[in-house]
Amino acid sequence: QRLTEPMLKELEKKLRSHQATWTEDFLWNAFAATVPAKVKGRSQAGRFADLVSLTRFSLEEQPVLKPFAESVTERFNEWLMDKARSGTFTPDQLAWLNLIRDHIATSLSMEPEDFELAPFSQRGGLGKAAQLFGEKLPLLLNELNEALVA
Repeated sequence: QRLTEPMLKELEKKLRSHQATWTEDFLWNAFAATVPAKVKGRSQAGRFADLVSLTRFSLEEQPVLKPFAESVTERFNEWLMDKARSGTFTPDQLAWLNLIRDHIATSLSMEPEDFELAPFSQRGGLGKAAQLFGEKLPLLLNELNEALVA
């Protein structure tokens, strides 16, 4: 089952309701102390999104505990390489794809309404995204949400 933002918010709420020490940082540090060879780095941003990594590592669905953003970047690069076989993106499209990747890394998904948030709104928002990607934009967002968070 795919972890969703509501599921993670509920987990975060339950962790914090038991004791003030039960935070993402506390869990991350506990794993780093007990299995240091399997813990790689720690992000300064996206700590909420790191609940995905903590959960997957705890359930042994991923062998190494690493920041969620790092996993998203790896999956994005794989997705981009796969897409390069069937065509290339323009420099403007690539810049927007990188922004979308970064948004997914901290927010767990990218929805059309998210284009009204910074930094997208500062670059033309949904209108500019639609201009760059045309009718493929909804499919592209679905693909990225699936590929990067999977």
